[in-house]
Amino acid sequence: MNANDFKKMILGANHFFERKKESINALNVFPVPDGDTGTNMSMTLKAAVEGSIQYKGQSIGELSEIVASNALMGARGNSGVILSQIFKGLARGLRNKDTISPAELSKAFQYGVVYAYKAVSKPVEGTILTVAREMARGIRRAVVKGGNLYDSIEEAIESGKEALEKTTEMLPVLKKAGVVDAGGLGLLVFFEGCLFALKRSFNEIMTYKEKEPREKAVPDADSVFQSTAEPLDLDYPYCTEMIIKSDSGYFGSLKENLASCGDSLLVVTDSRAAKIHIHTACPDLVLQTALQYGTLHDIKIENMHDQHKEAFAPTPAIENTIILPGDNRQEKGAVGIVAVSFGKGFREVFLSLGVDEVVFGGQTMNPKVEDLVNAVDNLTQEAAIILPNNKNIIMVAEQVKILTDKKVEVLETRSLPEGISALLAYRTAATLEDNFASMQQGAGRVKTGLVTFATRDALINDREVAPGHYLGLSGEDIVTAGQDLYCAALDLAREILKPENDIITVFYGEDVKRAEASNLVSALEDLYPELEVELQYGGQPLYYYVFSVE
Repeated sequence: MNANDFKKMILGANHFFERKKESINALNVFPVPDGDTGTNMSMTLKAAVEGSIQYKGQSIGELSEIVASNALMGARGNSGVILSQIFKGLARGLRNKDTISPAELSKAFQYGVVYAYKAVSKPVEGTILTVAREMARGIRRAVVKGGNLYDSIEEAIESGKEALEKTTEMLPVLKKAGVVDAGGLGLLVFFEGCLFALKRSFNEIMTYKEKEPREKAVPDADSVFQSTAEPLDLDYPYCTEMIIKSDSGYFGSLKENLASCGDSLLVVTDSRAAKIHIHTACPDLVLQTALQYGTLHDIKIENMHDQHKEAFAPTPAIENTIILPGDNRQEKGAVGIVAVSFGKGFREVFLSLGVDEVVFGGQTMNPKVEDLVNAVDNLTQEAAIILPNNKNIIMVAEQVKILTDKKVEVLETRSLPEGISALLAYRTAATLEDNFASMQQGAGRVKTGLVTFATRDALINDREVAPGHYLGLSGEDIVTAGQDLYCAALDLAREILKPENDIITVFYGEDVKRAEASNLVSALEDLYPELEVELQYGGQPLYYYVFSVE
């Protein structure tokens, strides 16, 4: 196996994974909109591809180091970080090698499994870690039998399938939902993509739609990715990306106005910027539409016909993270604060409480490691505390420690209210250690309630829930469900409010009118006259209401 083989595997797996990511996202154990494992792994893989495509050398060791470095910087979510650690382990095992045997590949993947386990503070069986370990054992068995490269990967896939099926029984939460582990499936899809790429031309990969039976004959490796078919027939051949900046911060109709310009539309907004990605036949129309909302920056228009012809070009990475500086802080302390947040209102709250850098991200839109590294490096302080404010961003934030020269601590806040409560304990003159300790205590003083919607059919507390029904979450547990938003929110408040509570702050989202939120607050004041009820605009997507209870 040489550098060219490794590059083909990474590039091919990327295209293969792109077609499978939504089915991986669908394996969400809860019927709420947070199934983003496939997206996170896909974006991490795209970052790895961007590194490999520039390499022109012949050393598989050098290439694997580039791939691992890019994957880490582009890693999103827990699953993305774990995938990047597998790449890191592979690079450790392939170091200083130009070519490798199946036995050396087996050893390198063992390193990958070790690095992946080390990245998780409390490894749990029945996850991607279990699947990775069993796939490594599969490669080893093939090597012992004298198998070649293809035999080794095929054995890994078969072992992975067996392990994946068992994950349902290994984790009660998976068994209750009747699904397998999403990360484990993602790793299996990655390996299937590697094998698929090695056995087929690049054009076959690009146009692949349905799974084909494996070929018994293996084509000449030198011919792989040499496209001889006709050019792609695309209705929207121009991949167009840009950032729109606006002082007004109004992007309300932007997505609707761009929808008719093409497909694969992605619009991500914050208070003063919007990130656009679209495939279109008329880039000029997209630009004209975008200009109505503000000034244009970082414009990129690529012809996908050319990308297809060049063969090694990756699918353009869809960035969904915008870093906006906290420029209105009155006084900077010795310790800088970086917070992850989404929603215009929440962003303003974090800035008003002294956050130096706000990184856009949250549920279904996890920031990548590089975004957090850049935010920390932008700080004038030499020490920093990161508030991830989401359980799936904690592991991403932890990677910053090894990628910056600054002293960084990650406070494991799992919700926006926890991050806000932690900030109330921040002291400008305090040291990193003292601030971390006091902010950790502050984060523990708050309870979080969330009102969102169901994404699929489910049975919750003996109640049938259909897509679109409203769900109330206390922390990570679904405690209420119903067909009326107002009632669902009140039911959630009744579940989480206790006699010892003094304050409840209601943050209403971008899909809720202030009058509706005010009616909810009035009802809470009538039900709990001894309680202080506050109303704040959060502007968050996905969640109609976020409750902060103290």
